[in-house]
Amino acid sequence: MAVSRFYIPTRFIIGEGGFAQLGKETARLGKVALLVTGSSSMRSTGTLARAKGDLEANGVTAIIFDRVEPNPRTSSIDAAAKIARDNKAEVIIGLGGGSVMDASKCIALAAAGGEPIFAYYEGKANAKIRALPIVIVPTLAASGSEANNGAVITNWETHEKVVVMHPSTYPALSIIDPALTLTVPAKTTTQGGVDIFCHLAEAYVTAHQSTLISDGLRESCMRTVVEALPRVLARLDDMEGRSNLTWASTIACSQFAGLGGGTGVMTLHGMEHPLSALYDMAHGDGLAALLIEWMKYTQPARSDRVKKLGQNVFGENDGIAATQSWLGKIGMDGRLRSLGVKEADFEALAGNALRTAPWLQFHPVKLDKEAIVAIYKKSF
Repeated sequence: MAVSRFYIPTRFIIGEGGFAQLGKETARLGKVALLVTGSSSMRSTGTLARAKGDLEANGVTAIIFDRVEPNPRTSSIDAAAKIARDNKAEVIIGLGGGSVMDASKCIALAAAGGEPIFAYYEGKANAKIRALPIVIVPTLAASGSEANNGAVITNWETHEKVVVMHPSTYPALSIIDPALTLTVPAKTTTQGGVDIFCHLAEAYVTAHQSTLISDGLRESCMRTVVEALPRVLARLDDMEGRSNLTWASTIACSQFAGLGGGTGVMTLHGMEHPLSALYDMAHGDGLAALLIEWMKYTQPARSDRVKKLGQNVFGENDGIAATQSWLGKIGMDGRLRSLGVKEADFEALAGNALRTAPWLQFHPVKLDKEAIVAIYKKSF
């Protein structure tokens, strides 16, 4: 087995009621915070007011930036970074789903460095800069951004959705309180569940070398999503189901899931990013539309992995059929055409994928432009 490295410098507060620790814990990191969010639901549910009140009660001045888009744009990140600099913010707080969490990491980096965020992706900015301290409070079980240093952002001018990773963009603190997900509507909950499943399934299916520990963790988390998501959709205030989805989300995109090796590549994500970058669709919808054809394309090189997924996650021998049936049961068996994708754009989308997701080259079956177009067509 190859040597692997494990590094998560983030401190976690996990469990129902953990949100009440936000003000006290943030005060240890700074006295002026840029509180980043993007959903009007944070206001309507009172979550934003609770956060601001708790921060101020603990001596932290909270400046609100509430303009993060569902696919966070570099222009918004740069605008927020300027606000943070102008107000001498000492800490950045991300309160929301994956888009808000990813934007917050990039705001912290751009605010500290003074360069446009896309310059860090392009390698044109000072890579030695250290981001402002980051506090993450997820309100949706989906991206798992609370447990890593990656951020997915979109350059709306070029329609490029890219991954920014920096050594200093691990959250200093992540507060994971499943109670904050209780008000998430059914459709958004489902989209998040598909994202969690794909984080796990992509790494699982494409893994070249598997280990008992990494396979077991991913299988357990996939089963959790498969079993908990329908339960939550039947009763949105099911705290146990919401908690299980939250834990699976945090583990899925952390280094815990690959502990001991056995990590594959997230090539389905690389193929989906151009879709949400061009059409501004929900990431989970794009993943669901591509998932089955991605599995079929990968199966010749990983038939044992696909079969094992079927057996250990669904209790069936045909992993593809089982996954497809599950997508149908949760109402996520849509096609690209139903998401507004245009067939005439497939060539450009495939080129975009190859340009913005260089890890596609590590897929177990060659993923060139022709192959990606073919998968888009079969998913249409």
